[in-house]
Amino acid sequence: MRPAVSPALFDQFARGWRGYLVIALIALASSLMGAAHVSVMDADEARFAQASRQMVESGDYVRIRLQDEERNRKPIGTYWAQAASTQLLAPITGANNEIWTYRLPSALGVALAALATLWGGAALVGQRAAFMGAALLAAGLLLSFEGMTAKADALLVGFTTLAVAALARLRMSAGAPRTLALLFWAALACGILIKGPVTPAVAALTLIALGFWERRADWMKPLLWWPGPVLAALIALPWLIAIGAATHGRFFNGMLVTDIGAKLIGQDQAHLALPGFYIALLPILIFPATYALPAAGRIAWEALRAPASEARLAAPRFLMAWAAPTLLVLELLPTKLVHYALPVYPAIALLCGAGLMGMRGKRWRISHPVGVAVFAVVGALIVAMMAFSATLMPGDFEADARRAISAGIVGAIALGIAVLALILLRRPVLRAGAIIACALVLSFSLRERLLPESRALFPSAELVDALARERLMPTDERQLWSVGYDEISLVFLTRTTTRLATETEAAAGAALGDTLIIEGRALERTKLELARRGLVFESAGDPVRGFSLGLGDRVALYFGRVSAVPADAPPQSP
Repeated sequence: MRPAVSPALFDQFARGWRGYLVIALIALASSLMGAAHVSVMDADEARFAQASRQMVESGDYVRIRLQDEERNRKPIGTYWAQAASTQLLAPITGANNEIWTYRLPSALGVALAALATLWGGAALVGQRAAFMGAALLAAGLLLSFEGMTAKADALLVGFTTLAVAALARLRMSAGAPRTLALLFWAALACGILIKGPVTPAVAALTLIALGFWERRADWMKPLLWWPGPVLAALIALPWLIAIGAATHGRFFNGMLVTDIGAKLIGQDQAHLALPGFYIALLPILIFPATYALPAAGRIAWEALRAPASEARLAAPRFLMAWAAPTLLVLELLPTKLVHYALPVYPAIALLCGAGLMGMRGKRWRISHPVGVAVFAVVGALIVAMMAFSATLMPGDFEADARRAISAGIVGAIALGIAVLALILLRRPVLRAGAIIACALVLSFSLRERLLPESRALFPSAELVDALARERLMPTDERQLWSVGYDEISLVFLTRTTTRLATETEAAAGAALGDTLIIEGRALERTKLELARRGLVFESAGDPVRGFSLGLGDRVALYFGRVSAVPADAPPQSP
């Protein structure tokens, strides 16, 4: 019989390049699930992807445009990354509206976050705990889902984690101070290009909180070495100057007033939530690290109770300074979205990794059963939500019930095996492997099987398929107009020249033979407006029905062509 693998061998594996390779593979696998099969999603993803597409088509890499609208209140880094990815893969795809090419930078952002978590965490909690924490982060349901979407959040987490990981190694004296300072400033500047002040805010809150807590800041001195801020300026300032000149200062007003100011004062009524929002949802959103949250909480509590001078708790103090102040600020802001808290998830994941190791002690026995119970309850809730999503596919009630039961059984089996493994296995690494495998199975089932077939959630994709069947897709000679349905996903899936118009605009601009899409509530008025010009809407089939994520409402989309009113047609009543 072969001898069991010793902890020393695992530590050797996790410490070398193989450990980083495994973490990168987990991150990419979890993030790329569904990237090629889930249609472009409204509203934010479609806006990012279409604006990046227009950047490629126009060759203007300074200003951001979404059809005819300036979108310059958003930092440009994500658009650059998506445009570069799409252009690089153009010889393979042969088109610039393949959504997976715009999603690839987000997957790389998750990989960067996971690798930086392992790198920085090794200096804080040790190689083994950091490896498990990075793996839990890479397989996390929310972060991996963001890694599948063509938005800024996954890239933001990647560069923010890299910046704070450099601070962690600087704090623990685990590298050349000046090199770490340069890396910190470079990551900070890239974070600014991705999402403005978020990365500097997280880093500043971490430094301020830790400085007040420990009452020492001597280790921060290398950050003041002048080449660091100069490097950050060289990365971020050229674009800031160029965009300021190109927009005559409108960018700064738009980002500071329209974008950031609206969040601070809670102007977005649809996303208001009470304090406690992020803490309450944390067990679901950070799954599968849910199992280790009780142990992570115990570590955090010990760090809070102990004297600030206790050296053995320096790592938990740093992780608490990373997570707690940012979470507190986010909880106090009136505007809340689940992905806003993602930059602190690496810190929580490292606490969970350390908690997995700490559960071996007799004093921690209560953390294990509590963790198993919480993991099982949260997992069951996730499986139930997956089963419900199976009912959003085309079909009758019997088909919905059959698919829901099938999805529920698959999820329940994966969850049951993971819970059983947590009960029977004692090694932290094996427990971590079991819950990570469970999360990957659930992500695969949701994003490779359920979401691509949940056609009711993607009316634009269904509509484009219907237009293709009826040979009504827009061409150089045929314009596509959409009335009452203003989702950018329709533009991305067709042509940038697709017009999202009002009833009056479409009736005034449409020509004979143009393709017209009309949402049911705008149908009658559009017909009347067309009749004023002697035109008529000729329907080409049954309307496409579904739920518009961007509009937050059900839609019925009629499609057809613009034709002349027949000579023998009765006059339209006004």
